[in-house]
Amino acid sequence: MSEGGSKIPKWVWITTPTLAVAFIGFILYLSTIPAGNELDAVKGDAKKALQIGVDKAKEEAAKKVDKPSYDFYKLLENQTVEVPEVEEYHSTPKDAEEKYQYLLQVGSFRSGDDAERLRASLLLEGMDAYQKKAEINGNTWFRVYVGPFTDRSKLNKAQDMLVARSISPLVLKEPLKK
Repeated sequence: MSEGGSKIPKWVWITTPTLAVAFIGFILYLSTIPAGNELDAVKGDAKKALQIGVDKAKEEAAKKVDKPSYDFYKLLENQTVEVPEVEEYHSTPKDAEEKYQYLLQVGSFRSGDDAERLRASLLLEGMDAYQKKAEINGNTWFRVYVGPFTDRSKLNKAQDMLVARSISPLVLKEPLKK
């Protein structure tokens, strides 16, 4: 292009043809709309067609008079349900609360020496720790426990002491034997 080229901005080149095409489309749309008296004729034909459809639907509905009858409600009135006798439920009195004891499982080891080492360090901390041997799937495990506790506040205090030592205990709840 030469230096003395067109000084018309690009948006004018884009907008002008777009408006021209839109105007032509609008004119074509207006030519498809029927005139006022033609519009009334089209509406009248539509109403007639709708009325014919409604009349046909009413005739078909009248032909289908034989509706299925359901005897469901009559059957229920005539049936009785046999309820078996159930033994009475006796609830425990509200004042007879079941007592529990709590244990903290501190660790589970395959080696008895490791379990004994942890138990000894917990005893030096002043905790009531003990060790139990368990057979699981043919393997021997040595579990270290702290407790038992019957008071939740003592349990929480022991948990806090263990967490301070970076030990995450597992709380076990067992009903007290009467």
